[in-house]
Amino acid sequence: MKNVLVLTSTFPRWKNDSTPSFVFTLSNFSARKYKMTILAPHAYKSAKNEKLDNLHVKRFKYFFPEKYQKIAYGAGIIPNVKKSFLAKMQIPGFLASQIGNANNIIKKEKINLVHAHWIIPQGLIGAILKKKYRIPLIVTIHGSDLFPLKNKLFKKLQKFVVNNADFITVNSKTAEKELISRFPHVKNKVKIIPMGIDTNLFKPKNVKNKYQKYKNNKILLFAGRINEQKGIEYLIKAMQEVVSKIKNAKLLIIGNGEHRKNLEKLAAGLNLTNSVEFLGFKSHKELADYYNLADVFVLPSVTSKIGTEAFGLVLVEAMASGTCVIGSSSGGIKDIINNGKNGLIFQEKNSKELTDKIIKMLTNEKLRNRLSRNGLKFARQNYDWEIISKKFLDIYNKLLK
Repeated sequence: MKNVLVLTSTFPRWKNDSTPSFVFTLSNFSARKYKMTILAPHAYKSAKNEKLDNLHVKRFKYFFPEKYQKIAYGAGIIPNVKKSFLAKMQIPGFLASQIGNANNIIKKEKINLVHAHWIIPQGLIGAILKKKYRIPLIVTIHGSDLFPLKNKLFKKLQKFVVNNADFITVNSKTAEKELISRFPHVKNKVKIIPMGIDTNLFKPKNVKNKYQKYKNNKILLFAGRINEQKGIEYLIKAMQEVVSKIKNAKLLIIGNGEHRKNLEKLAAGLNLTNSVEFLGFKSHKELADYYNLADVFVLPSVTSKIGTEAFGLVLVEAMASGTCVIGSSSGGIKDIINNGKNGLIFQEKNSKELTDKIIKMLTNEKLRNRLSRNGLKFARQNYDWEIISKKFLDIYNKLLK
């Protein structure tokens, strides 16, 4: 069995962690054929070494005392570094520790392939290892690592990474277009492969009896990180008119982030305290219930200074749960929603158009049923982890044959 080293900055720190689990899930599928070792940043109170399902997980420490490690997790590396001087100071230690630990793993485990998630910093580490050990390198770009990084230094680092990668995957046409516009010469080694979903978890089911407090409501749902890029303010503003037309409409907001307090103030200022609820973090299992509870899921993302919506996996999770979706025209959302066929799209930052789409969806059961059926079929046929993981395994097989 050949050995693969996965470099990532996003990986569950412990059981039922709120950190997205897509790298864990993808690697676990790959472990059916390859021995998978994960190298991720350490977090306070997380295990330094452990076996998770079929994965060997190693977490590197990069600052002491360890409870002051600030770079990874939470809002993500780029926002963390931008807002924290301490995080900026930890960058050299972070890179040195990751390289040192990766070197040790490659020698000890006799690694045959490196798979780096995010172009910076993991892709950079992977490119250095590729040159040193002459082992194949796959770089997976998730979007949030591509759009905000446009200055000359980052462009040079990105060029070094893509030049040394044997294969590059991106999660949407938007990310592919952005990457190729910067580096046209890499076009032939770029492939669009989105992250997948667990269709055994995200599936239609009746949860109405479990959530009796909402039995008389028309439920709108948002789930995700509460930051500027998600455009939640436009959804809250849209709720003003929605509630005036549909009295029992209620918006549930799942997630946490730096903009939560501002959005709570906005909702209160618009007299929407009873119509907008902030529910905070929910586990994946709870989130699956809320998708089913909702009549409509809304992702109102906007293009901001920190980038655009590279993909929008929550839309696919909602579709797989049989829930109708509305999304903005931002970034990779258009890769998922075929307007009028499996969901509705509105112009980003346009609260009036969003209002009209919500009212149209909530008042037209025939439309909801049609979009729900089409969305469910689309999600299952294109985003099930069995399908997505096979695409990655095909690349592994090609590079390791």
